[in-house]
Amino acid sequence: MITSFFPGRVRLRAPVFKEADLVEKAQAILKKSDAIKRVEHNPVTGSVLIEYYPAKVPMEKLSSMQNFFMHLAREAEHFDGTNREQILSMLDELETLEL
Repeated sequence: MITSFFPGRVRLRAPVFKEADLVEKAQAILKKSDAIKRVEHNPVTGSVLIEYYPAKVPMEKLSSMQNFFMHLAREAEHFDGTNREQILSMLDELETLEL
């Protein structure tokens, strides 16, 4: 799912990123954070580029949520439409967490 990474920039690629409504929901969640500079979505390639301020990313909090993010990544990588509700539910859960 992560195709490129260095502090301040990460590119993700998965079939789920071709689904505009799911990407829009995820973007809305990300944009609530002051750690995010920019989110760029390419629906043709199914990729998302996230640029962020590394110093503002709470690594301790993210580390504690590693299992959640790994589960979300598996769902995204194996997206076939049948797991749409599962992904939406996980995005709802993510939205309630304070990162």
